Amino acid sequence: MNKSRKFLLIIVSALIVFFILFYFINQDTVIESTTENIQIISKAKTSEEQWIMLSSNKKIYIENFSIWALIEENQDYTVVYDLLNKTKRYQLITIVPGDYKGQF
Repeated sequence: MNKSRKFLLIIVSALIVFFILFYFINQDTVIESTTENIQIISKAKTSEEQWIMLSSNKKIYIENFSIWALIEENQDYTVVYDLLNKTKRYQLITIVPGDYKGQF
């Protein structure tokens, strides 16, 4: 193998390693995951994001507007949410009505 091919192989390998490291460094890892049956006290939104407030005073952010729109205040739900490391926010994973008997 000549020197130019070795150099090209080293450069390509270094770029692959760099992109893999960059991907993992920028991931927002989960600190904790919680599942609970709880009442939704309120919900609100801005033009960029929407969230619900639980009876435990936790603000849970919801990415999907359609899911947020279907949630009713003063109702019980079984919710699964994660606390994200980078943003220190709670992010909704799953929500089902409280009378759904805890089945997902």
